[in-house]
Amino acid sequence: MTDEVWRGTLNQILYLTNYYPDLSDEDAAEIVGRMIEYDFFRSGPAVYREAIGQALGSSVLLGEDAVDTRHDESRVREFLGKIAGQLDAREPWPAPRFRMLDVKQWETFGQARAIARIDWSTVRLGDFLRALFDTVKTGDVALPVLVFQIGTGQTLAFLGSADPKVHSVTLYQRDPGDPARTVADFCEQTGFDPAEITSLGA
Repeated sequence: MTDEVWRGTLNQILYLTNYYPDLSDEDAAEIVGRMIEYDFFRSGPAVYREAIGQALGSSVLLGEDAVDTRHDESRVREFLGKIAGQLDAREPWPAPRFRMLDVKQWETFGQARAIARIDWSTVRLGDFLRALFDTVKTGDVALPVLVFQIGTGQTLAFLGSADPKVHSVTLYQRDPGDPARTVADFCEQTGFDPAEITSLGA
């Protein structure tokens, strides 16, 4: 990992430290849990562990390329050490139950089928999943899309409407498999209420 890469990765951690005034062991545990679940930390625990290791080995941790933080360098170094230690203690890291994928993966959904509908806004669904919708262009229209993978390995996507007044999102299944099973797996992996999702049939 190059200096430029680890600094960019580290900045994601530094950004969150502003929300943790104490930088306690409990704060470190919360961040480690989010890394393992790919929650906010989309690159996964291995990437952040490597970045922390390189950061702690650097003579200058907080420089001009670092995001602003309310903490001084010594406290940040100590906190990164806590995160690293807790990440190591929790190996092997389990596969996440839900993780966002790059929006470019939408290009692989050419043969995907719509399997279910959720009558929620993209904002509400994004808040529930703790994920952010991206956009894809279809002609002159930009549509909200969220491409993700669940713990069973299935790659799925939600596609919303260009009209913000439309509170309905469609679930697409990219790979072969029983749509009903896929919907059930999605609900199980994310904790989504099955009563809130409408099957679109085979």
